[in-house]
Amino acid sequence: MKVKHVVLLALFALIVPSAAFSSTVTLQWDPSSDPDLAGYRVYYQANSSAIPFVGSGAAEGNAPVDVSASTTASISGLDPGTSYYFAVTAYNTSGAESVYSNLVQVKEMVPPVVGITSPATNATISGPVAVGISAVDNVGVTSVELYVNGNLLGSSNTAPYVFNWTTSSLAPGQYTLTAKAYDAAGNVGTSEEVVFVAGDAMVPTIAFSAPANNKQVSGIVDVTASASDNVGVTGLALYDNSTLIYAANAGTLSYKWNTATAGNGSHTLVAIASDAAGNAGSASVSVTVANDLTPPAVNIVSPSSPQITNANLKVAASAKDNVAVVRMEVYLDGALLLGTNSGSISAAAKLGVGTHTVTVNAFDAAGNKGTKAVSVTR
Repeated sequence: MKVKHVVLLALFALIVPSAAFSSTVTLQWDPSSDPDLAGYRVYYQANSSAIPFVGSGAAEGNAPVDVSASTTASISGLDPGTSYYFAVTAYNTSGAESVYSNLVQVKEMVPPVVGITSPATNATISGPVAVGISAVDNVGVTSVELYVNGNLLGSSNTAPYVFNWTTSSLAPGQYTLTAKAYDAAGNVGTSEEVVFVAGDAMVPTIAFSAPANNKQVSGIVDVTASASDNVGVTGLALYDNSTLIYAANAGTLSYKWNTATAGNGSHTLVAIASDAAGNAGSASVSVTVANDLTPPAVNIVSPSSPQITNANLKVAASAKDNVAVVRMEVYLDGALLLGTNSGSISAAAKLGVGTHTVTVNAFDAAGNKGTKAVSVTR
């Protein structure tokens, strides 16, 4: 008589934490509808689905294990580090046995052993940190993950397992590192430790390239400086005697400083660089502003009288300055007669009848202008 086969319904594995302990597998299946049913046999085998199953080592004995007419069975004493395959058959009173039920696999149950090798637990860290993880498994590690405060930082499927963690921009305080290691059976090993992040305590450094310290300056002055930081410079400001004159979100400074508006005298230029953590570094140079603010003094020698008796006008003038006169000009009634690059000038012109204005201008190198005008009548 042919015995109707059975269906293995479900399998529950009691997962244990270490291969040093045995595991128990509980099976349940559909009852056979054969009226001549006498019982069931449970077959098992380690690491292979090749039929027939010839497993051994269970507390209930070698395969097959006769469980009479019960539709559930527990197979105990199994190695949790080994994968097992199970099947059930039904047999009748004549000893005829059905074919195997569907096969059910219980994968090995031993999770990888994982640990954080660096940094040490409770360590205080800063800057870039290399987090080292060790992971081993009875079969093989398939991947390792690192979490910081529950957030995935990175994963790797190749040893050595080292993850780069940038802490410079983090707020100081306690952080939890969690390492997870996986094997092909889906087992997960976990290790956790607490570390303390010191935060970014390093201030930016800044250096002036111009002007030189203790230099005398005038006019438009190029102010240049550069800053660097272990993480990054987020802002740079320039002060003149505590007055802010320039600011930018950059690590370099290039500024045209108009010293004429700053005023003569001693000035301290201070550059302050800041980073995202609020650290600030500064550098300064002292300069003396010495702008020439004195215009030349003009002296008109000729004409010496406001009355001219003929049409021939002769103009003669000179100028003096605290530094030097670089140019002089003569105008007659607003029209340029002559210009010279010296401190004296002579010019001639023909005058018509009436009153006329002679104007002499003198300039110094700083652009200061001295002027004098006289009226003459013919």
